[in-house]
Amino acid sequence: MNSAPALFVIDPPERLDPPTDTTLALMRELQGRGRPVYWTTLNGLDLRDGVPWAQTRPALFIAHEDRLAPADVEAFDLSRAAMVFMRKDPPVDLAYLHATLILDRLPSNILQINPPQALRLHCEKLIPALFPELAPESLLSSDARRLEGFLREHQHIVIKPLEDCSGHGVYELRRGDANARPLLAAMTDSGRRFLQAQRFLPEIRDGDKRVLLLDGEILGWVRRVPAAGDFRSNVNAGGRCVPCELTDSDRRICATLGPWLRREGIVLAGVDIVGDKVLEVNITSPSCLREINQLTGQRLESRIIDVLEQRLRPGGA
Repeated sequence: MNSAPALFVIDPPERLDPPTDTTLALMRELQGRGRPVYWTTLNGLDLRDGVPWAQTRPALFIAHEDRLAPADVEAFDLSRAAMVFMRKDPPVDLAYLHATLILDRLPSNILQINPPQALRLHCEKLIPALFPELAPESLLSSDARRLEGFLREHQHIVIKPLEDCSGHGVYELRRGDANARPLLAAMTDSGRRFLQAQRFLPEIRDGDKRVLLLDGEILGWVRRVPAAGDFRSNVNAGGRCVPCELTDSDRRICATLGPWLRREGIVLAGVDIVGDKVLEVNITSPSCLREINQLTGQRLESRIIDVLEQRLRPGGA
């Protein structure tokens, strides 16, 4: 086994939720194969005379728990790594974008999941707009009046910020809502912030499907059902995961997205499907791996690491 380490860029460990955290499962799998694993946070990254470094800690797990234990800090030359996982959750803010500029300086032989160029270039909520036949009617604007016009046109919409995740800042609006105008004014910050508005899809009441794609191919899937009284299906917003089957339409959607994901070098993605529409293509820190494992008895992390280890071998794709 090549002993070159894997490095994970993550949120502070105390923010991770072990029962649902995909990152911890990937760490465990790599360690089980004998590869050293280290982690850092955004503020642990440095660019020193043009060379990426990080203040890292070894991924030591607390005995009989799925939580990272405290460990000593080690200055780490990132060119020593075999693979780097950018697993920091949004918001995709300036600090996040600047971190991708540091990771851009890594040698091309280091696997990056997902590549910093793709993370910087593509907004998860706007990827569906590259495939108009797959996306619900939408408007991206920082003008509250034009967003109000979109609401009048479609009667029932969802608004969401571009940079966040887990259902944060996502609201449902109907024409005639008294709070629509002040909410849009506040969320656009007088024209200084863009919002995405989408036609409300009634099928969301039954949840969405999260489909994980690995190298553009279907890896696993699950249905996320909103909590009572909510329309957001995100697990962190109270949604729950249940088994489901993929329809022919779901498979056609994934077959359409797959080649694009491969061209962009996006190894792992989470596609959110409602009806026959795609709401989002998660590329920053795709989740639901553990929920799929629990419902199906699979170990999807093993299949992911199989693909990555193959790439590291001489002649690997």
